[in-house]
Amino acid sequence: MLSSALSQTPRLKTQSRTKKTAAATSATKREAHDVVAKPPAPNLAKEPTLYVVGYAHLDTEWRWEYPQVIQEYLTKTMRNNFALFEKYPNYIFNFTGANRYRLMKEYYPADFERLKQYVAAGRWFPAGSSMEEGDVNSPNAESIIRQILYGNNWFRREFGMASDEYMLPDCFGFPASLPSILAHAGIKGFSTQKLSSGWQPAPHVGGPDSPEKTPVGIPFNVGIWEGTDGRTVIAALNPLGYGSQVNYDLSKTPPPPPGPDPNLTAQQNQTRTRGQEDWTKRIQINGNLTGIFADYHYVGTGDVGGSPNESSVKLMEAITTRNKTSLPQLFPFGAQPAQPGPPVQVGDGPVRVIWSKADQMFQDILNCCLTDRLPRYKGDLELINHSAGSLTSEAYQKRWVRKNELLADAAEKASVAAEWLGGRTYPRERLNNAWTLVMGGQFHDLLPGTATPKSFEFAWNDDVIAMNQFAGVITSAANAIAPALNTESKGAAIVVYNPLNVEREDLVEASVTFNGGAPRAVRVVAPDGKEVPAQLTNGKVLFVAKVPSVGFAVYDVQPADSFFSWGDLK
Repeated sequence: MLSSALSQTPRLKTQSRTKKTAAATSATKREAHDVVAKPPAPNLAKEPTLYVVGYAHLDTEWRWEYPQVIQEYLTKTMRNNFALFEKYPNYIFNFTGANRYRLMKEYYPADFERLKQYVAAGRWFPAGSSMEEGDVNSPNAESIIRQILYGNNWFRREFGMASDEYMLPDCFGFPASLPSILAHAGIKGFSTQKLSSGWQPAPHVGGPDSPEKTPVGIPFNVGIWEGTDGRTVIAALNPLGYGSQVNYDLSKTPPPPPGPDPNLTAQQNQTRTRGQEDWTKRIQINGNLTGIFADYHYVGTGDVGGSPNESSVKLMEAITTRNKTSLPQLFPFGAQPAQPGPPVQVGDGPVRVIWSKADQMFQDILNCCLTDRLPRYKGDLELINHSAGSLTSEAYQKRWVRKNELLADAAEKASVAAEWLGGRTYPRERLNNAWTLVMGGQFHDLLPGTATPKSFEFAWNDDVIAMNQFAGVITSAANAIAPALNTESKGAAIVVYNPLNVEREDLVEASVTFNGGAPRAVRVVAPDGKEVPAQLTNGKVLFVAKVPSVGFAVYDVQPADSFFSWGDLK
């Protein structure tokens, strides 16, 4: 583990040397916590710039469950990055998901307080804007908007800042409506690495003949993604994988790969002969086409949290400060493993390379340049090799999330009416807490159905708790509204609630207690005085009700000796 390796320093024997070392360490820590001076934003119309986004992908539940994430992966993410901050003053780390930060705060309060200092210093950035790196195919639009609302509100409350971007590196496809939803939520930029050939993107875009020479399935490197209503976000759709490392000078064209080695396997030769990304060429193509000389590059690790490896951070430190350093072996599997060469100058190529907060490129583009020449794409970005299965797997979790979305909507509308009538205070905290549980279950390996069976037991538990909270809120709100209604009746007054935004006529099932025991039949009278179809079934009353949009209606259930004849109904 990185944090352990960096702490294995031999003890000094003399008191004076110990004091000097302590003073030096204290100075280093003060430097790590000092606010990083923000360099002037580049003029991307003239200064080619590569924004390197340091990141660690964490699957909150996937092939493991919450306990392992809490006990191992969250601590590794915090402490590995703390160690890197102390050694490399230009390093910036991005981490998503307010839900994971909540767990850090609850289980590791001392580490969380230290994390907050790094956030204030500009070293650690709460990225992604959302509560979780959630699925965006199965949830309704309100859920996605709430992910952003609750996530960025949590970041503002804890850190005094929020992000302008939505980061979903590992979600299994993206619907055409997403840019519209993001834009209406105030998001300026979007990024993902999921549109790689391994997942078989469905859109017939990109390819070697495309304007930006992007891989097949990727419409552009950096461009405009337009939603169904014409609203847009800037999108970085080709940042390479989140497990990318830095092992050459990104500011320059990389050296060509060596030829195949007959002593190696076919798979080893495939790795050995694969060329590195030529960011200089990519950014030049981008700029010639769009007038904006910029691109976006994930560097880090996945799926268990942590940090970019130290060799990448060390080389990036030299590149960003334009210093000399020894370059690591670029192409593996040589007959004789190459030893590190003499220090060479790095970072002095035609591209400026910077460690970046996840939203910095999007902000810089909007602040410096017109975006009318950026390539545009309108439509979905689904995956043949993943999206389809994730829409059907673990239907139980999908059903409960949808039930909660409907219950939450009904509970909120009823609570607004109850407060307006003076019946009860709007239960904001209770609704927010329930919604937070629902959004945790929308994580991109839970809702799509790709996690372990045990993971879903944790998710179902949260779903049921949220469901009970929403149901309780609806009951309380209805009880507060009922006294404001005319409930005078000859029999039992039944208050019927329609949370839909349209008038609704549907069957109502009600448990009714009658004086003298259950009658032979019932008659149900609507608010207009007309009788409606009704029957007794298994001790419950069924009747047809019509209720206005987001409204309440009172029906009178009366005992009877026989049912009204509806023989003339067709």
